[in-house]
Parts: sequence; C-alpha cells; structure tokens
Amino acid sequence: MTPANEFPGNIIFVLIFFGFMAFFAWSMFVRARWLFAAKPLNRLDNIFWRLAGLVPWLLGNARVTRRGYWYSGVLHSLIWWGFLILQIRTLNFLLNGIDHSISLEALVPSLYDVLRPVMDTFNILVIVGIAMAAFQRIVWKPKRMSLNIDGWMTLFFIFWLMVTDIMVNSFEFYLHPELFENPELSYVAYGFSQLWGELGMSTGTAEALNTFFWYNHLIDFLAFLAFLPYSKHSHVLVVVPQIFLRRHEPTGVMEPIKNIEEAETFGAGKLTDFNWKQLLDPFNCTECGRCTEVCPAHITGKLLSPKQYIVDIRHMLDDEIPPARFWMKKEGASNGDGEAAVPMTTSDAVGFEQTWDCVTCGACMEACPVFIEHVPTIMDVRRFMVMEQSNMPETAQATLMQLEQRGHPWRGTQLTRTTWIEEMAAEGTEVPLFDGSQEYLYWVGCSGALQERNVKVTKALVRLFLQAGVSFGVLATEEGCSGDPARRLGNEYLYQMQAKQNIELMNAKGVQKVVANCPHCYNTIKHEYPDFEGTYETVHHTELLAQLVRSGKLPAQQANGLEDKTVTYHDPCYTARHNDIIDEPRQVIAAVGSNQVEMPRCKRGTFCCGAGGGHMWVEENRGERINDVRTKEAVDTGADVIAVACPFCMQMFESGVGSVPAAAERGVQVFDIAELLDMSVAYSKPLVPNGNGTPPAASEPVAASDAPPEGEAPQPGDETTA
Repeated sequence: MTPANEFPGNIIFVLIFFGFMAFFAWSMFVRARWLFAAKPLNRLDNIFWRLAGLVPWLLGNARVTRRGYWYSGVLHSLIWWGFLILQIRTLNFLLNGIDHSISLEALVPSLYDVLRPVMDTFNILVIVGIAMAAFQRIVWKPKRMSLNIDGWMTLFFIFWLMVTDIMVNSFEFYLHPELFENPELSYVAYGFSQLWGELGMSTGTAEALNTFFWYNHLIDFLAFLAFLPYSKHSHVLVVVPQIFLRRHEPTGVMEPIKNIEEAETFGAGKLTDFNWKQLLDPFNCTECGRCTEVCPAHITGKLLSPKQYIVDIRHMLDDEIPPARFWMKKEGASNGDGEAAVPMTTSDAVGFEQTWDCVTCGACMEACPVFIEHVPTIMDVRRFMVMEQSNMPETAQATLMQLEQRGHPWRGTQLTRTTWIEEMAAEGTEVPLFDGSQEYLYWVGCSGALQERNVKVTKALVRLFLQAGVSFGVLATEEGCSGDPARRLGNEYLYQMQAKQNIELMNAKGVQKVVANCPHCYNTIKHEYPDFEGTYETVHHTELLAQLVRSGKLPAQQANGLEDKTVTYHDPCYTARHNDIIDEPRQVIAAVGSNQVEMPRCKRGTFCCGAGGGHMWVEENRGERINDVRTKEAVDTGADVIAVACPFCMQMFESGVGSVPAAAERGVQVFDIAELLDMSVAYSKPLVPNGNGTPPAASEPVAASDAPPEGEAPQPGDETTA
C-alpha cells in the first residue's frame, strides 16, 4: 500500500503527477519547436552503424572514461548506470501510486525479486558517485568545469531520489511485511526496516515517515524532470538521439551552402540559420570543459573556449524560450537596465575573436563525450561574418583577395606552378602532365608549387613516384587552389567557384584517382568535392608511400645517415584526427631505420600546428604562438628530427625551430615523410615517367602583380624567395 492508494492521496497524486508532466511536456515542446524551425539535415542514413554506436557510447560510457578522465569517468558511470537501472524501480513506484495490484512486484514477482539486490546495490553506488562528484567540485575544482548551482541542484535531486527510494522501501517492509515474500533481497532497505523494529518505532510514526518520504520521492522525481530542460544536464533527456544522430562523415568535412546562387542568407546569423543538429548540441552540453581543455587556441591564451561557444548559443536559445533560467545569473552584454540584452545575431552572442581563433583542428569534437560538433557551428558563424558582414581580420581579407585575383593564397611569391617542374627538367628529371592515361593525378597544391620549402617535398615525392614506377601526372598551370583556404576563411561562394572549376577540369581529363601531400587538399577533394559531382579515389601521400614500401617498390637503405637520428612525428589534424591516417607515416619512418619517439599529444590526440582554419595566413595577436608551443613539445622529446606530412605543418615547424631556443641550439631539423624516404632510397638513373604524360611547356614569366607593390612591405602570410 502507498499513501496514494487511498483518498485523498490518490487525488493529490494525480494533481502532482499531471501538473509536473504538463509543465515538462510544454518545456520540451517549445525546445523542439526550434529544432523543427532550423535547417534540415539528413542524419537517418547508416541506421545499423548508428544503432551499433549506442552500445559503447551510451551504455558503455566509453567516451566519458577515455583519455585519462578516469575519475570523472568512474563517477559518471556509477551515476549513469545506476540512474538507468533504477528507472525500473521508478516505474514500479509510479504504478504503485496508481494501484498496488498493477505494480511490477505484483505482476512479475520472480523477475522483480532478481532485480531487488541489483537495484539496492546501485542505490549505494549512485550515492558513492555523487560523493565523488561533490569531492571534485569542493576539493579538486577542475578549471575546465563550470561549477555553478545548476550542477549542485542536479546532484541534490539524484541524491535525494536515492535516499527517499531506500526509505520508502524500508517503511513498506516495516508496515506491510505480509505483502512481500522475499523482502530481504532488498538488503539495504530491509536492513533499515529491521533497524526501525530494533528502535521500537510506532506504526503511526512509521506511517507518517512513509508518507513524508513517499511524497518527497514523487515530487523530487517530477521536479527533477521539470528542471532538466532548463539545466545544463538536459543531455539526460536528449543524449540518446544525440548519439544516434552523431556525425558519420569525417569530422573535418563542412556542409555546403546548397543552391548558393539563390540563397538569401549565408552562414548562421540567427538561430534558424543553423541546422537542427547545431541547435540540439547546446541542449547536450554539460559544460564539462573537456573541449576547452584540449583547444590549442585556448591553451595558448586566445579567447576561444569551445565550451563557452556552445553555451553562448544555448543562452541565445534561453532568451527565446520562456521561462528563462531564473536561478542562474545571466552573462553577456547589458541593455543598460541591468538585464542581459538579447543578441541580435550569433556574431554578437559568441564574439569576433572567439569565432576567428578557431583553427578547425577538431580536438574539441574528439574530446566531447556527447558528440557535440563545435567546428561546423563556428564555421557557419564565420561564414556569416565574412559573407554578410564583411567582418574579418585584415590578413584574412587580404588572403581572400589574393585567392580571387591570383588563384592562390601566397602573396608575393616569385614562383609559378611550373617553376619546380622546369627545375627538375634541368636536373634531368621529366615530370609528366596528366592526360587521362595515368593511374593517379598528383595534386601538388599551392604550397607544394609556390612555397620554396615545400617545393623540396614535391620534388622528393616525384622522385619516389618515378622510382617506384607509379603511373601519375600533374596539372601544372591548369591546377588551381583546391578551395580549402577560401572555405575555412568563410567565403563559401569563392570556395564553390574554385571547387567547381577544378572538378570540371578533372572530370574532363578522366581523373579517377588522386594523390595529395597536403592534408587540407586531400580532405577537400576526398570528402567535399563529391557534393559537386567530383568523386575520386583520393589518398594521402603517406598512405601511398607506405604501400610502396610494403610492396618492396621503394626499399629503404638503413645506412642513410638517419639510422642514428631520433625522429618524432607530428600528426597533422587533417590526417590523424579528421581522417584516421595514423599508422602509415610511422611505417615509413620505421622503414628508414630511425628511432621513433612520440610526443605526449599524438595520433588522434594530436596538437595543432596552428595553421588550420585558414590560420596559415591569419596572424595570432594574443597569447603564445600555437606553433611555438607544439615545437617545444617536439623538442622536449629529445628528437633530432621533427617529421611532418603537411605543407602547413612544415612551415609552422620551420618557424618554430627558429624561434624556440632549445631547437636552435640542438640544430633540430624538420623534414616531410617523403623527404626522409627520399634520403633512404637508392635511385636508378635516369628516372623515367611510367605513363604517356608529356612534360609541360615552359612557364610564363612571373607576373608583376604576384610581387608586393614597390615600396610595400611584405604582409603576414606573404612568401618571398630567399
């Protein structure tokens, strides 16, 4: 029997239950309305993959416990698993409130008896988890976390649910032992019921306490449910769809603006400009701060906090969804009356510097336990700033102008796209033009052709391809920028124009396979060109080199001067984290006989060089330089050589070893993976193309417009000859 089984308890139960549930339903409805008003996005593909992910990520709690977060992982697992298991008892509690005869213990007594000790055990484990969480907040106080009253309220709600659950069961055993065949199976509650007997508690006192704890349990449960939509722990309600609807494509892929010629808005200037997943993300953010803790911009003293960025979007939603979170002090700009002003645009809400600090490395998305997609949200706001507000750093604007006018981002370069080809021809090596007969199109990229340090990598890679008999060709003067810089700098229109031009040319030439040594070009061609009918089998040069080494087509000599060197490999974000290319570069390093050491932050946990997201051409004006921090980490391994697999990383580390004293003192060198292998291969002479490609015609003289105007100093991002 329960207090709700008799009049007037049954009336009180109905009023409380349906009152709270009506408020909860309304709260969820006004939030869901925003999701339906947002832009569409297909996340119902790959159903079996999505269902399979629920096991490790939801039930297994795998993303919560990984990467050294063992303490947070344990406490969350105790609370989460306990919360799931104890929903059985919550259901039984509510059924009991309606009619004891339809409760689970009455309908399936044998099964419920099996679950009794399990549920009592989890009662205790949840309380242990809450104690651990309280210790973390009071004593440990991790800087990454938002320690506010919201979290304490959630802990109290759950703690009191556990206490009242035990108490209600104990008093039911004490008052109505005849209703239970095996009460001792609920060993915690049964133990308390025995204590009440030892204390000689009267029936009247027990009934009063039973009523008190019963209604406390009911109201606590329903109040917690009503509180959750307004809490940072609202993920409890939406984490299942959040995980099921997680991103399937690689994290470095950006969604296109469809029908851009007809689009009325560009990027996300208001809430309804986001897609529904971008508005679902803020409701899943627990403000744990793991994203911010690994963000290279934040670590080096920039303003960007991926956590705060998502929270700022949630605050925009809160301002639109009544009632506002009255128990929390609002943050942000004031309207002059002491109240927070409602942001007119997303750029007002999140800020200029936060949006432009992002290097699109994806560390935040990799660290997030609930699959929040920070980078696409930031990039959509950046698109809005650039395409609708013309609000961008001066160096970004100069780079976009350079891309529009000259088709590449390197201001001031004295090189052309065929300079390196002519130099190789002068050395006796012919570089074939792609004519459709070769297996691979080698996409050289702007940096590989127009930046002197990276030209050396291009030449090394061509020699290796020729030695291994790879059938390939290049586009030379016909190659344009892949569009990655324009897209990551926010000019989607320019990106689409460049991408479509490249795709039209590549399709006309019959390109089937592409090899690229720039991870940014690789990512764009492989994953983003298919949006515009440009689908090619695309590989990164480290993948192809590793394959050639394994097949014996590029046997590396051990006596090459590298066997006594210690090498540390820097994983580019756009190969390791965004595209899971991790083992292949290490296989090449192993083949040349060098001793490998790993940096603490490596593989999918790599730390950005600082050049992603268009930051190769955007100056850092606050805090430490990201490339200097990463260079110090590489030097601290004791390595003699820093190996890279990206032209941007090459330039950032070349700059870093020049500015980090320890690197300069020890003479630390930076080489691409291709260069290390190039030093180790015994070449046959002469190197002859394997295919029907013909060498290109001589390049045109350097246009005067490619150099800075007379008297103008080189700008950040300019590349001049040595």
